Amino acid sequence: MYCVERSDGPDQWVQEQCFKTEFKAFVNARAKSLALANVYRVIYQSPGLSGEVVRVAKGKALLNSDDRLVG
Repeated sequence: MYCVERSDGPDQWVQEQCFKTEFKAFVNARAKSLALANVYRVIYQSPGLSGEVVRVAKGKALLNSDDRLVG
């Protein structure tokens, strides 16, 4: 299950909606970030395992400091 969460301050997240696919969750987070100018993230959740998939701000994915892109 992929859940969309909205940033509600430093290291505070509010869960808004969950989807069966990562794509649907990302599209929802992107649309909300464009419409409401907030930062959203997609979280993968399953019993015993969870983790952040992507953060979205102003319709674009935000990179973590440990992400390495070539080009």
